Amino acid sequence: MHKMLLIIRTFPASILRLFSAQALLGIGTGVFSVLLNLYLREIGYSEEMIGRLLAAQSLCAAVMSIPMGWLADRASRRTTYLLGVLLLGTGYSVLGLTRSIYPLFAAAFLAGTGSGAMMVSVLPYLQENGRHRQRKYIFSVNVTLMWITSVFAGFIAGWLPKIFKLLNPESSATDADRLQYSLWVGIVFIFFALIPSFGMAGKNEHASEKKEPHRDNHDKAPLETPWLLIGRFAFCNALIGFGAGMIVPYFNLYFRDWVGSSIPQIGFVFALGQFGTALGSILSPAIAGRFGLIRGVVYSQLCSLPFMALMAWRHEFWVCAVCFVFRGAFMNMCVPMRQETMMEIIPAELRSRASAVDSMSWNLTWAFAMFFSGGVIKNWGYDVSLLIAFACYLASALSYRHMFNIWKHLSRNPRRARH
Repeated sequence: MHKMLLIIRTFPASILRLFSAQALLGIGTGVFSVLLNLYLREIGYSEEMIGRLLAAQSLCAAVMSIPMGWLADRASRRTTYLLGVLLLGTGYSVLGLTRSIYPLFAAAFLAGTGSGAMMVSVLPYLQENGRHRQRKYIFSVNVTLMWITSVFAGFIAGWLPKIFKLLNPESSATDADRLQYSLWVGIVFIFFALIPSFGMAGKNEHASEKKEPHRDNHDKAPLETPWLLIGRFAFCNALIGFGAGMIVPYFNLYFRDWVGSSIPQIGFVFALGQFGTALGSILSPAIAGRFGLIRGVVYSQLCSLPFMALMAWRHEFWVCAVCFVFRGAFMNMCVPMRQETMMEIIPAELRSRASAVDSMSWNLTWAFAMFFSGGVIKNWGYDVSLLIAFACYLASALSYRHMFNIWKHLSRNPRRARH
């Protein structure tokens, strides 16, 4: 941990500016993730309509990530990121200002496009603006920051409507009005993210690539077909997305119906789960240094499987709660290592498009699984849904090891790094 803190202090200013923007965005979007559904329900929209609105935003993020990835590769990561922040802020502004259905859908498309633009620009930017020995820590901090800000945003989002009520107890504002005011706070944080974003580095990725020595013959062969390589990453991620779509959106219902937990207990478990996920992300550099990036991804995914199996078997609260925390920690521990691997072995001119295809594969299979996972749970139970997710995660881990074992030496020992 001491070594990690020392290396974080050496991060370039360009990386720190992106992290500042990511933190502000994390708070702003976190407020929306907690309160938007409540606001839409309060102004009269049904759960079905809310689901369609959120699905439209996710689908737009998946589809628009492809042209945004092309833009990031042809223009610059900074330009695409700034465009994403502006589109996301504009879309959320409309969501927080209007109550009519058609403007709400237009806002969802804008916000989805902004999310897609940021998804495809962040990872290449981190790869190309950090030195080699810093990269596994950079990717780890990026994921950890996302989870820490989500915890903080969830905390303040829960209090914002109460604060607005306490500030003006005599006001005639309704609950919907106070939720709307709270959403505006999130919008302010999103637009504040533009301040550090303008200080990000411009298009310098090709300069950094020229400084790297040529790869040996062991690495050259797969790079002759980079789109096949991108397809392999997308296939493994699609398996995880499908498995996650089978159970992850229903974990709150799992604890209520399968375990019999109370609402305070569910809140406690989810807060603990976010803390465990952040801790797992922090530990990923140590895992990568010990086993290498490829084996680190495989081992962390495999370690999550026994906890999923126990969740499908047992009903006791504390057993299921502990399994929930460790499952999330191990599955998300692999995310920074997986991101660094993709950015290491994909050619610089394709990195944003690779990130776009990778995120689209996860989002589309997640959405596809959501179409019938509710029916699986209703007819056969949570245990069957968990076992399907178990099989998908296992298949992803084994496929990942088979497809990428040629790069097993990556980041195992930073002192022997190639560049």
